[in-house]
Amino acid sequence: MLDGLDEEDSIEEGGQATEKKRRLSMHQVKALEKNFDVGNKLEPERKVKLAEELGLQPRQVAIWFQNRRARWKTKVLEKDYAMLKANRENEPLWKSFS
Repeated sequence: MLDGLDEEDSIEEGGQATEKKRRLSMHQVKALEKNFDVGNKLEPERKVKLAEELGLQPRQVAIWFQNRRARWKTKVLEKDYAMLKANRENEPLWKSFS
């Protein structure tokens, strides 16, 4: 483990090994998820504090939050679409043509 991160070999398309890909530990992910639940926007002070607590670079924390917001937004859109589709399917046929 390096700087609280697990390492994993990564391979380029040409089959040659590149630098190690680092993954967050379960502890780090849980702490980041807990903070995301509190608020999905990250103030600079909070970012630095989290990074120090978790042994990460502030940039890593910022990117994690950015990626997590993107996943969250996708889930919200999928849920909204499913709800609209279900409502549309339950509408009487005559209402669709008005």
